[in-house]
Amino acid sequence: MRSFGFTLILALLAVLVCGLAGWQMKEGNFDSVFGAPPTPVGERIYSAYSAVEKKHVPAFSAPEVKYIQLSQNGVNATFELGEKGWQCAMPWKDRMDPRAAVDIINFTLGLRVEDYAEIDEIDAQKAGLKESGVNIRLDDVNHRPLAKYKLGRLTPWLASIKDLDTPVPTVFIQPRDQDHKHYVYSCTGDIASRWFKDGLKYLRDHRPFYFNPLALQKIRILTGQGELTLARETPNSAWRVTKPLDLATDPKAVKSLLEGLYQLEAVKISDRASVTLPASSTLSKSGQIAIVSFGSEVETVLDIFPPETRESREVAATVSDRPDTVFELPLKPAPNLVSLADLPLAVNDLRDAALTNLNIKSLQSILIQPSTGPEILISRTPPQPWMTTIEGQTREANEPRLFSLLKTMQETRVTGFGPDAVTDFSPWGLDRPILKLRFQGEGNQAVELAFGIDPKGEYWVNRTGTPSVMKVDPSLVDTIPRRTYEWRQARLWSIDRVNLRVIGRKAGAAPPLNLIYQFDTAEWTANSDGKDLTATLSPERANYLLDTLEGLKATRWLSPTDESANKALLAPSLVFKIIEETTDDMGDVNGQVTRELFLAPGSAVANPAFYYGRLGSDPQPFLLERDLYQKLATDLLEKE
Repeated sequence: MRSFGFTLILALLAVLVCGLAGWQMKEGNFDSVFGAPPTPVGERIYSAYSAVEKKHVPAFSAPEVKYIQLSQNGVNATFELGEKGWQCAMPWKDRMDPRAAVDIINFTLGLRVEDYAEIDEIDAQKAGLKESGVNIRLDDVNHRPLAKYKLGRLTPWLASIKDLDTPVPTVFIQPRDQDHKHYVYSCTGDIASRWFKDGLKYLRDHRPFYFNPLALQKIRILTGQGELTLARETPNSAWRVTKPLDLATDPKAVKSLLEGLYQLEAVKISDRASVTLPASSTLSKSGQIAIVSFGSEVETVLDIFPPETRESREVAATVSDRPDTVFELPLKPAPNLVSLADLPLAVNDLRDAALTNLNIKSLQSILIQPSTGPEILISRTPPQPWMTTIEGQTREANEPRLFSLLKTMQETRVTGFGPDAVTDFSPWGLDRPILKLRFQGEGNQAVELAFGIDPKGEYWVNRTGTPSVMKVDPSLVDTIPRRTYEWRQARLWSIDRVNLRVIGRKAGAAPPLNLIYQFDTAEWTANSDGKDLTATLSPERANYLLDTLEGLKATRWLSPTDESANKALLAPSLVFKIIEETTDDMGDVNGQVTRELFLAPGSAVANPAFYYGRLGSDPQPFLLERDLYQKLATDLLEKE
């Protein structure tokens, strides 16, 4: 018969077992009774095993975090996420740097264990887990803790991460959560050096502006030079200067301004009550920048106060949506900082510096009007080619020159701006322009440019009909083909292969090489100085030479009085004589026509960059590229 004591022991064991079973059903494990096991190496502290996904997954997601609490060396700080983003609740009433909130949350979720030890095995002082450590707590919308831990100093060890070439630092982490509090971990990451210093002051947003660049509608700028306004009608519209004039903007300059305003950051921020600012009347002597986003009528205004001295490198500023904060903004350029001096804040910094914005596809004609010499009209009626009309005579235009002119006009940027309300253009020599260009497009759309020279020899341009003058590089006018001979068709001649009989080529003092061509059989024979060289002639090279001659174009036509060209062509290095038969209306041969081509090097150096050329007795020389000359001078005979 069992004793009463034995029965009692069995009963107590049954109660204990039932209690533990109930506890496990409630808590899911016995961690709170026996202590949670350490998070394994390679796993993240704030993760949990998912039976569904069969792997560890984050214990919470970044959007769940609505509150952040921090403390270090007696400084307590609380931040909360609201309609205006992350805000400081204490010890300041100010905006939190949203980048800090993102870093803290991502850092917490990314705490991967590299090593661990029980808490009594670690010297907390040496690990930075005493006063200098940072207590971090992340809560959800109901103030329930999602993560709670202490961040210590960097450990002596680096960790290797897959897909990263360089090792990453590790830090001491002491979790304070119920599930982790018995261990100290070495985890990957480091954010203390950026955010947790100087009494947590770096967690206040040091940037005066916080905006979405894509949603910005208007920027108003007030400087000592005056006030200007940039605006756009829709988020997809181009920015324009709307005040003091309606002007197109330079997209690169506007991009630089937007990026600069977004990245502008104070070197120091202070509470308004602790700073003595200049009187508001002095603002007019310094500046103001205001922004407005789509869907809002309220300006966010940055007031910039004058510097204390000329040598000052910072300047005080306040912003309207953070009235209790004073910013010390960089005034002059400094490494790794965006300063006020770096921002394009003047009209001439932001306006479009392109000389023209031509619509090439709709272009119908170009009128060149030099102050001396006849007008040159280049026009076309598609699908016909471009034609040049000079003094009533119309010929096919030099298309390479045309395309070069259009490219120059599209790519040229003015080097400076003059006044924008000119009534008397004589100080810039624009009352009597040295040159006018008129570009006519479809629908009577036209752009006319007038070029002038001021008494200092500087070149200026005015878009006819506007009150503005712009400075241009003197070389621009030199590149505009405004002389009649420059528009001569680039193609030198038209060789009739059917009637071609002889191509004679003479190189230097050597006797000429004559190539006789038979069109019916496409065969070549060759002779030189009475000797038959057909056996050593390369037909492929002869055909290549003929192809080159047929399509030969001048790189650029020169003036008939060009002294260098005329002198060089007195002793040509290469001479061609092309002989073709002529036929009557019945197709019978009735004569011959002979054409000559003279070529000479453009300089005395070996293999010069260009060559001079002339067609027969034509008084006008031209330039030929080195590559073309080398094709014409290729060796036609095989080595014996």
